[in-house]
Amino acid sequence: MPRGINAATIAELAKDSFNLATLVKLNFSTPLKLTDWGRDVDALSQTWTSSSHMMALDSPVETQELRVNTLNITMSGVDQSLSSIFLSQTAGQSTYLDTTVEVYRACMSDTDTVIGAPILMFQGLITGFDINDSENSSTLTIECASHWKDFEKQNGRRTNTNSQQVHFAGDIGFDWAALTIADLRWGKS
Repeated sequence: MPRGINAATIAELAKDSFNLATLVKLNFSTPLKLTDWGRDVDALSQTWTSSSHMMALDSPVETQELRVNTLNITMSGVDQSLSSIFLSQTAGQSTYLDTTVEVYRACMSDTDTVIGAPILMFQGLITGFDINDSENSSTLTIECASHWKDFEKQNGRRTNTNSQQVHFAGDIGFDWAALTIADLRWGKS
């Protein structure tokens, strides 16, 4: 992903010791901007809310090859407001799929201000989630992939009942599609 890095950020990264904050933006209808820093962070003309629920973030991998880059964000499942976004559906459709995700890293000063400008580390779409509950913990893993995720996807509809139900609830016309397709004769006889 081509990008420029602010000169002040480069100077800070050249030091022997520096502090990094991760900024994660989930662009739901009401964007969710979280950071793993101990206090709220003002960056990119926005306020990023400090969240103790951010547990892990995969390291983004960049290559020169055309491939689907993926990233998992693991959060504590204790925050029910976040879990409910992934568990809710509107008219049979998921409300979270293909929501854009941005992950930045920012150099932080001892006074909790961003040095230079945050670096965009990953930009992609939410492709799925996984909730793991046990007696002692609950985690929500948000699965993300780059915009190339649909590169090899075959678009279109299938001739089966489930595909038909998405667009026309209650229509059972495709219940017998598999039986009749063998009898169709196309072209001249």
